[in-house]
Amino acid sequence: MIRLASLVIAAMLLGASAAHPSPSPEDDVRVLETARGEALLKADTTAIARMTSDDFIEISRLGQIRTKADNLRELGSGALKLTSVKYDSLSVRIYGDVAVLQGVADNTGTFRGFPFAGKLRYTRIFVKRDGRWQAVAMQHTMIP
Repeated sequence: MIRLASLVIAAMLLGASAAHPSPSPEDDVRVLETARGEALLKADTTAIARMTSDDFIEISRLGQIRTKADNLRELGSGALKLTSVKYDSLSVRIYGDVAVLQGVADNTGTFRGFPFAGKLRYTRIFVKRDGRWQAVAMQHTMIP
């Protein structure tokens, strides 16, 4: 009788964990990317700083090298103002403590007073440090 009760409880626990599986590392990175978009819209430099490694490097659509400090300065000063951030076709691959996210972004806003809009294809690389994912590199290219 006790053994039967133990089996029933174990089955219930397995069923509960199957009904609410833990998020995968890929899901964690997608959630982080979505949160990043929301932080960009709010110009939340504190959130962006937390999501970005100090040694972050970006290759912009114009081929310029940009750092974490560059991005935070322009977002915080209002030089970069996003009014819409939409992500599409996001794919994530995990390689141990490294994640490669690829997707399409459709952003609108202004940069140093000049309006911009349009889609770009991008790759962002994350490294998991101290239990959390941080962006370490990004490259993006305009889609004609």
